[in-house]
Amino acid sequence: MKTNLNEVCNQIKKGKYPEENLPKLFCCLANQYNTYAGVNLAMHYETFYEFYLEDHENWSKEALDITYKINRIIHDNLLLKKDTVTKEILKEADNLRNDIMKRMNYLSIYIDIFQIYEYALNRTEYRFKPDEIMDVEDDALAREILRYIFDTDDNVLINAKLMEILGQLPVRITKQRFFVILRESLQNYLGAEKSTMDTFLYMLRTTSMLLWEEGMERDYPQLQRQKEELAGLKYQEITKEEFEKAEKVLKYATTFLDVECSVYYSLQEIINDVYAMLLTLSYIEPAETNSLVPEETLHTILKDVNTAFLSGDKEELAEEMEVKFEKLEGVLEDIAVVFIKTDDVLNEADIKYRELAESLSLTSFLNALLRTRKLLSDSLFIDLDEEAADTKVSESLIGSEADKLEKDMKELFATHDRTVVRAIMANTLGNVPVFFKNRTEVMDYVCYSLERCRDPYEKAACVEIINELIME
Repeated sequence: MKTNLNEVCNQIKKGKYPEENLPKLFCCLANQYNTYAGVNLAMHYETFYEFYLEDHENWSKEALDITYKINRIIHDNLLLKKDTVTKEILKEADNLRNDIMKRMNYLSIYIDIFQIYEYALNRTEYRFKPDEIMDVEDDALAREILRYIFDTDDNVLINAKLMEILGQLPVRITKQRFFVILRESLQNYLGAEKSTMDTFLYMLRTTSMLLWEEGMERDYPQLQRQKEELAGLKYQEITKEEFEKAEKVLKYATTFLDVECSVYYSLQEIINDVYAMLLTLSYIEPAETNSLVPEETLHTILKDVNTAFLSGDKEELAEEMEVKFEKLEGVLEDIAVVFIKTDDVLNEADIKYRELAESLSLTSFLNALLRTRKLLSDSLFIDLDEEAADTKVSESLIGSEADKLEKDMKELFATHDRTVVRAIMANTLGNVPVFFKNRTEVMDYVCYSLERCRDPYEKAACVEIINELIME
């Protein structure tokens, strides 16, 4: 008989018959999680195959290899109707997921690096087309920028526009003022969980080219060579020939990064779904199967896409596929309601009833559900093994992290061209929380940036980009 999930949850909350209700809760959740992951996988898998057909020739060998490995796991473990999943298969799925996340991290770091060099290169472009430089009154442009930023009452949108503009204005504040802004931005995390400040510091280090992971050069040697080529330029003395060559290098790198990131993002979606299905497969109870989902339809979709991948024929999927997806409409939304209802109950099982779960030999089951919940969350790249920490951010921690950040940035600035340093500062300022108290301070900063910029080529490039933002 199918479990009344609401009743089970209520009884667990009240502490009634936990030895009977925990197994019922776990079995019900295993089925719901498995169904949700299966429907999600069907949608992601079909979309990914269409992407593969259109663009696979531009994918890296490593991305194609991972795609093949995931296809084999789907074929051998989800389509052959196995009742149990071995630890080796779970380990393989976990390793693949970690590999995807590692590579996505590398790509994210490279994106910020090339974004900085793109900024620097853009600021030299008008050196080779001086006749196109337009006279601009600083005060008039500043007023136009202010109108653009504050033409709404939505503070979230205002802050987004402000950060966008800060990332493009000429940087003319002193390095010391820049470091003060960064130090003050860390004060927002006083008393918060340390993990939140760690995330912010990670972002600051990537946007300022401070972060470098071992393995980036090995896994993406071409990107590394292109990065070094752009780093070796003297941007204030750049020749037209050097500029045109650098443009080509930058275009190649950014095009590759755009495709590669899209591939790995999609692979992450798929491996999360596959991993979630594998974790719950051994615990599924036929009596708890979601009657809203035609299992045969789901199996057919996965099989058709998997066969298309493994055949290597690169043929379009049958038109009937769309009809099959119609049968899955609304399923994810319905199960999401179940997730909301059971989230705190599963937490209670983890915190309050872990010893009972162990006595009932349900510890592995509970751990599998907790891991699956993470995989199906909105945090696509969540660390599955990270333990929750209670450490709070203190003044001393903020001070030490700010000192370390300032020291590392000073060392970085000392080894880079001035145009690149300004690009780093602009890229970083465009990602920190708004540090102005009122509109007057915003106006003063904008006017100061424009008035103090004596480089006509840099200013012309900034004006062009800012006008494009305003006109969007």
